[in-house]
Amino acid sequence: MDDGKKILIYTTELGHPSMKRITNDIVQGFAQLGLELVLADINDASVMLGARHLLLNDQISFSVGVNNTGKYMVDNDGHCLYEYLDVPFVSIMLDAPYNVATDDIGFPCRNHYVCVLDKTHQEALKICYPRTHFAGSMLLPLGGSSSANEDEIFSSDRLLDVVYSATIYHGGDFKPAWAEDDTNPFVVKILKDVVDYMLMYPVSMLDAFDVVLEDRGLCGKDYINKFTPYMFSLFFYVKHRRRYNALEALSREGITVDVYGSGWELVPFADKLRLHGETPYEEVLEAISKAKVVFQDQAEFNNGGHDRVFTAMLHGAAVVSEYSTYLEQKFEADKDIYLFDWKNISSRLQIVKDLISDESMRLSTAISAYGKASAHHRWVNRAAGIMEMMSVLRGN
Repeated sequence: MDDGKKILIYTTELGHPSMKRITNDIVQGFAQLGLELVLADINDASVMLGARHLLLNDQISFSVGVNNTGKYMVDNDGHCLYEYLDVPFVSIMLDAPYNVATDDIGFPCRNHYVCVLDKTHQEALKICYPRTHFAGSMLLPLGGSSSANEDEIFSSDRLLDVVYSATIYHGGDFKPAWAEDDTNPFVVKILKDVVDYMLMYPVSMLDAFDVVLEDRGLCGKDYINKFTPYMFSLFFYVKHRRRYNALEALSREGITVDVYGSGWELVPFADKLRLHGETPYEEVLEAISKAKVVFQDQAEFNNGGHDRVFTAMLHGAAVVSEYSTYLEQKFEADKDIYLFDWKNISSRLQIVKDLISDESMRLSTAISAYGKASAHHRWVNRAAGIMEMMSVLRGN
């Protein structure tokens, strides 16, 4: 940057267990580009006050934060500064726009740029926030977290066969909200068909809606927009059912999985899993560094990527992942990564067994994947992508 201004990055430890690590990794990514940064913990009033002073005195080129953290920068009257300042705010979304966990991404912001995890989420922004103007958006899957002992990842012992990390709600045995209330039965039928399609094919939610609605002759965005109130419950249900189906398939094949995350003690095949429960994120990373294979669903980012894929690669594990168009483009299937869809998952589980038993095959896969992840899927790469977006759209 040659304007003498700094980049303001918001940090936080609140929310998801991985939040502290992710925000720290974002900071390190921008720092590795040699940029001058100002850090502001949204829970530290004095630090936020200092950052506000810099914003009001035109010392900040643009700001970056996860989800809606920019809304916490307010003036003495409680108004968000970004509502009237020209300084852009870049939201790095940690999930889909229709996930309530991302909070209100449509907070008042004059120049709001959004980084999304899946290509279809760019359209989802318009659907979920129809009255909000976003200055720009880009596809930006989260970067991978590096190993603390990266120079040893191919020489250390791999004591765990397969690692899987995710929580599951109520053991995966629950109904979406629209199946419990008085939703119109014709609408319910459409929603059920979308669920069935997503549990059969590795597609993102908006793609599934397109297929199901067009099959009925209901073509156009106006129809999809009508389903906005149901999107979170549908997304939440499918995400957890996919997790359930993935681990059920592994257990059925007799593959022992070390599972990190709560809720799995309630599934009927819990006795076939090695459960670790809710675990601090740094301990999950330690487990990944000991895994031969990391097994990963895509959480409906089927036109994007899950950061656990890149993190696993950077920790020297071989990855078997649910299919994603993004992963297929960025990696060589059956060399760097093994991809499954919901129709061929049983046959692809043989690959998991092969990777566990054939160390030369596993090591070849892991080394090949590491090279690409190291070169292209760290947070320094994501920070460079944000800089490219701001340079093109803003000239910053």
